[in-house]
This record gives sequence, structure tokens and C-alpha cells, in this order.
Amino acid sequence: MGIRSNLAKFPLPLNVSEFKATSLGARVLANSFFKSGTHLLTRVLDLLPLIVPRWSYHIAVSESQIPYQDLGRIRNGQYSTAHLYWHPELVEILDTHNIRTLFIIRDPRDIAVSYSYYITHMLRSHPLSPYFNSLTSDAERLMATIVGVDKNLAPDGNRWKSIGEHAIAYAPWLDESTCLTVRFEDLVGSAGGGNDEKQVETVRAIISHLGIELSNNQIHEIASKAFFKKANTFRKGQIGDWKNHFLEEHKRAFKEVAGEAIIKYGYADGYDW
Repeated sequence: MGIRSNLAKFPLPLNVSEFKATSLGARVLANSFFKSGTHLLTRVLDLLPLIVPRWSYHIAVSESQIPYQDLGRIRNGQYSTAHLYWHPELVEILDTHNIRTLFIIRDPRDIAVSYSYYITHMLRSHPLSPYFNSLTSDAERLMATIVGVDKNLAPDGNRWKSIGEHAIAYAPWLDESTCLTVRFEDLVGSAGGGNDEKQVETVRAIISHLGIELSNNQIHEIASKAFFKKANTFRKGQIGDWKNHFLEEHKRAFKEVAGEAIIKYGYADGYDW
């Protein structure tokens, strides 16, 4: 764990605005389905008053774990990012510590494309990177991301879940009353193939959920600065890019493992796509 992450867990205010954040700022969990736009969401958080960006840190645990200590350390004016499956005990802890939860999602088909590229080309330390780089085509890598990887093929001996298993485990956040679901497609704006009006509405919903009051001009300014292409894990960030990569075999496999999940997430009305 880096020095910055350790220091962020014990935030110290250095100026008037940071002192104000320690009493008036929200405690925030920026949770996400992996490759759904965490950097887009945190970009918005970094632009908000009563939030101190340098105090932020990532909770690096597996999706099924409940990071009791990390969640208990979140202070006013601070946010932590994580990839955490829904669990009733987790919701209870968040409520106990008065933590406002944001959950950003994205079309799972786009997630599959993005994650396949990420493992192969960007995160060489990922346990599956050697296996993905041993495959002979991007089509094979995308298929592995969709259906999962058997433990006998994984270098670390651990089975990698299908995209559907991940989606189902995250899905209850969509119905959690204390959590605001943020869609990548709504937050990205026209610069990423979305809609600017929807982007402004989404920023407005985020600040309302966090109990922050801003003028219309301030909201529009934050929305205009939200989308950027300099994040270390950024690749394309375009809506519907999966259509450029999915073959018929990928569609069939995806419908089998995640057909119901994608309907639940609101990205399909049925199986005819």
C-alpha cells in the first residue's frame, strides 16, 4: 500500500476549506462494477466543495469481502472507492457510519470489452494477464472475459467468474434505497457519446444525494469538466463500443451467462439484440 493511501486514511485539514469539510462534508463510498467509470465518478467528486480529493483512497479487497476497518475510517469530506458486491451486512455498516453510497454502472457488454483490453494490455500484474496474453486473438480474450476462466487455466489456480456472475452479485445495489445508482452513459456527456442534459441531471442527483447545495451555474461547470481522457486506466470511454467487438458467438455466450442480468441493469428489453 502506498504512502498516499496510508496518509489518506488519517486525513488532516491544512486550510479553511478542508477544516470546513471535516464538519460539513459527506462521508462517501464510490462503489462500482469494475471498468464502469470509477474515474469519471471520482472526477465529479473531486470537483465538489466539501470534498477533499487528496484524502481519497481505494479499498483494495475482493468484491465479496466486507472491509470493516476501511469503511469505519471514512471521515467527513472524504471518499473511498471500491468494487464491492452487495451484502446486507455491508449496507448496515454504511448506514451505521452515515456513509453516502454511490454505485456507478455501465452496460456489461462494454465492461467486458474494456476489461479484456485492460487485463491484456494495461494491468500486466493482473493474475490473468499471462493467460490472456497467451491467447491468439482479441476474440478469444473477450470470450474468456464473458464466460470466465477455469481454475485449471488460470495462472494463480483460482477460477475467474463469468461477467454474469459478477453482474448478479452487484445487482442488489440497484434497488438499495440508501444508494444512488449512477449510469456511466448518463454521466459521460456528449464528449463520450452521451447527452449533456442527462449529464447535468446526473451531477445534480449526485450533489443532492451528498447533501451539497450548488447553483445551476456551478452544476453546469462541474458537468462540463467531468469527462477527461488522462486517467491511467482510461481507454475509450465510448457508449456502445461492444458492437464493434462482439461476434455472434460472443452474443450467444453473453446471453447465456448474463442475459437476465443485462435486462435487470436496464440495458436490454429481452434477448433480441
